[in-house]
Amino acid sequence: MTTRPPTGRLPVNSVLDDERNTALTAGLLLIFALAYVACWLHLGPHTLAWSLNRATGTVAYLLLAVTTATGALLGSRYAPTWLSRAQQAGWHGVASGFALALGTLHGLLLTVDATYPQSLLAVVIPGASRVLPLPVALGTLGLYGLALVILSTRARRRLNPRVWKALHLTAYPAFALLTAHGITAGTDQLGLLYATSVALVAFTFGLRLLEETGTRKAAR
Repeated sequence: MTTRPPTGRLPVNSVLDDERNTALTAGLLLIFALAYVACWLHLGPHTLAWSLNRATGTVAYLLLAVTTATGALLGSRYAPTWLSRAQQAGWHGVASGFALALGTLHGLLLTVDATYPQSLLAVVIPGASRVLPLPVALGTLGLYGLALVILSTRARRRLNPRVWKALHLTAYPAFALLTAHGITAGTDQLGLLYATSVALVAFTFGLRLLEETGTRKAAR
């Protein structure tokens, strides 16, 4: 029978430690940079930026949905017993980082789109876009929320636990904003993807909420 490691500080020798996460992220960023330069120099087909924009947006949303849903279960009795807490946290961090990186590239590709190119300011300032201003603003705000979650986790040891938890919970508003962004801006038929993702996140959040409520009642 597999036993769950005791709660507390994660082991230093995590399988997916900070160095490995950094190396994976650096490699991913290099690939993204090459893809962006290829679009900027028009090295591929006319629709390259458009195709990459949709692909990166879809994959980023999938990663976000998975990491938001599974994140609610970390440290709970519903977490998988075949992964240590360190491994769970490691994969959760990797998926979150990749979602942010892909989402960032998704937004930056708008600046090199052959049909409706936008300025960098239009992408980074919510509401500044002249093309689909509301959907683009929702996406920008959602990415800022995701970045806040990741950065606060990096600084977790320096933060008050309650402050960190409050900041980490902004993952849910960020997920909601990015879901709204995808629904209002996307031209692809991804309704089933959004519905399934929202249902999964709501389900795991409900499980964690029930467990927390039961724990508090038992402690009284």
